[in-house]
Amino acid sequence: MQVAAIGVGGLTLGGGISFFSNQYGWACDNVVSFEVVTASGIIVTASPTLFPDLYWALRGGGNNVGIVTKFTLSTIVQGQMWGGGRLHLETEFPAVITAFYNLGKNSAQDTAAAQILSFAYAQSTKFASADLQYAKPVANASILAEYMAIPALSDTTRIRSQSDLTIQFNSSNPNGLRETYWAVSFKLDKELTNFIQTVFFDEVTAIADAPALIPAATLQVITIPMLSYMAKNGGNTLGLSTASGPLILLNLNMMWSDIADDTRIQKANSNIVKRSIAEAKRRGLFVDYIYMNYASQFQAVIPSYGAANQQKLKKIAKVYDPTEVFQKLQPGYFKLVGAPNPNMP
Repeated sequence: MQVAAIGVGGLTLGGGISFFSNQYGWACDNVVSFEVVTASGIIVTASPTLFPDLYWALRGGGNNVGIVTKFTLSTIVQGQMWGGGRLHLETEFPAVITAFYNLGKNSAQDTAAAQILSFAYAQSTKFASADLQYAKPVANASILAEYMAIPALSDTTRIRSQSDLTIQFNSSNPNGLRETYWAVSFKLDKELTNFIQTVFFDEVTAIADAPALIPAATLQVITIPMLSYMAKNGGNTLGLSTASGPLILLNLNMMWSDIADDTRIQKANSNIVKRSIAEAKRRGLFVDYIYMNYASQFQAVIPSYGAANQQKLKKIAKVYDPTEVFQKLQPGYFKLVGAPNPNMP
């Protein structure tokens, strides 16, 4: 049974070798330096001490200031670890949401633990899939006890290598299908998490007849340790700090087979985003930050970093790309102003 399109890569945290062991940089925070080709063709090395403005801009600024041809990473050794997926039916949703919330709030107590919670729909059934990881070869670490006490329909957790875990998670991502991703952020809140899954299933029912549909609402927590790590090496472009969090990152990800269903599936995703944002604003929990790697073509990523950071990125781009080569001649991805496609369904 295909339940959800969920990958172990998760947040692609920090661009690092292993995101399980607390190098949660998000915006290349464990990149020591970048080799960059600028708009004029000049090659420079950007680091915290060499061209630090360019280095800052590259940590979340996308393809707006140069072409990275090489980078040097600060890595860690990742040995055997524990992890896998646990599948739950709708009756367990309240307990799963509580475990998700509590682990997010208490993440600083043990940063070896990580979680990805997805709600999915298959064969007219609602599921919750908890992908759990622990960066040490320790089964059922105490910080994950709340999750492990919840009855599961299936459980693949065990001690293994990271590559083995990656292969397992990737098996739920079939090839050859059409796909859409969307991203939105909120302050971590248990009741809002429940609202999001309710809205997700409400909108999915209208498109459930689409052939080969694999819909998922994937939730991750931007924890306080992650936010603290972002402040290293001069900070990054994202506009987030420890005062911002912890946060929920919602990634809507859906696959389907027929091009004729594109419009209504995109509309369903747009509806989920809009309804979730409206409710978060009503509760005072909305955060205007869009994670670039999960954003749709209808979302304005760079403006979500805040007006000050957007303006700073524009100033840096003027220095290294005064003729706007990367804005005008390099197509695609998220530019300094607006969404790639402003016509949001």
